[in-house]
Amino acid sequence: MTQHGLPNLKILLVEDDAASRLGLALALESKVAQVLEADNGGAGLELYRRHDPEVIITDLRMPCMDGLSMIRSVRESGGDPFIIVASGFGKEECYLDAIELGVNLFIKKPYCATDILRGLGRACAELTRRGQGATRRALSDGLLAHVPNCHLLTDGKAVLYFNDPQAILPRKAAEGQELGPFLRANFTLALRHGMARSSLPHGIGAWLARHAGREFILAGEDRPETGSPVRLLLRVDAISLSGQGNHLLTFTDISHIECEREHFLQLAGRDFLTGVCNRQAFESELARESGRAVRYGSELCLVMLDIDDFKQVNDSLGHQAGDDVLVSLARLMSEGVRATDVVCRYGGEEFMVIMPQTGLAGSLACARKLGEAISRHDFGIGRRLTVSLGVARLGAGETCQDIIRRVDTALYEAKKTGKNTVVLAQDADLSPART
Repeated sequence: MTQHGLPNLKILLVEDDAASRLGLALALESKVAQVLEADNGGAGLELYRRHDPEVIITDLRMPCMDGLSMIRSVRESGGDPFIIVASGFGKEECYLDAIELGVNLFIKKPYCATDILRGLGRACAELTRRGQGATRRALSDGLLAHVPNCHLLTDGKAVLYFNDPQAILPRKAAEGQELGPFLRANFTLALRHGMARSSLPHGIGAWLARHAGREFILAGEDRPETGSPVRLLLRVDAISLSGQGNHLLTFTDISHIECEREHFLQLAGRDFLTGVCNRQAFESELARESGRAVRYGSELCLVMLDIDDFKQVNDSLGHQAGDDVLVSLARLMSEGVRATDVVCRYGGEEFMVIMPQTGLAGSLACARKLGEAISRHDFGIGRRLTVSLGVARLGAGETCQDIIRRVDTALYEAKKTGKNTVVLAQDADLSPART
């Protein structure tokens, strides 16, 4: 870090008394790097602009431009030299003005060279401290500009500080901007069991205080260039700065990790949105259970479910609301069947339930119970939802594709004949019978 000593100092000496100025310059020139001399504030200001000295030693009362006017011009231009006022002028208001202008040290005339050298020692210490602070700030800013995270400091209401080194967020938040609307406009909470999302709360300050020390997955806008989803890990930490309680929000881009997670979930047979089995797992499970049914002579039934008028939900409330409905529906179905039954998302808003060792009566009762539970459930969309269901039993000599085709036909019949109903596919006849 920068160290300032007398041999490295460049000093501007502004004094209208030639003898005093010359004597002090002679005493200092062997101890410092350079002494610049001026006999009034105007000349001193010109030398300061040309040479940018670290220390200014100046009198107050001088012709052309006095010391206070010169100091004021230096400060207004953004200059921050260490300023020593060496003056015999004792008017109190002048010293008050000098203090307001950030004068660092006063030395009363008449002075000796020892007084000035002691003041320059203090100047060296102060300049060293400033240099260390500037180095730390530069290092901090440099690190923050290159770390793969975004940091946001907030008091729970507004953005106090924000860095965006890699532009992983959709848009930068300005300091002083209200925090809640910024977060809600750009992010939703992603649920860990799938791609489902929920909105961030309106009382964001209370939410941050309640969840200090925790981590959340945020879903952002999908990247237009790739269409891939954006997922950020949000870490909430409570910190205290100058006695004030604040929160530090750290955003880390984990989109690639979540994409890999989605891939492995698919390989594992899970639907990434709802968390139930996906179509690939459905086909494997159905093949396994149908083989077991044939081998042991047991029964196997299949229930197919489709949400009535689901397109209206997406069109009127948006796909986010539609996704929330699918997640809730999958949860209701999983809670409404036996542990041995297998709930699968077949595609879109269609679901299948594989029911091993279950006859038509049992599967039909389960289908009706599911339909009633769904019609009574509040999905939070301001309207009632119903489903249509088809039920089929695996017949002798049938393949998996045969029972799928029959249960699909039964579901189609339920849709065609008024929805919100259950239709049973006959065993020996592909034309379904409504129940």
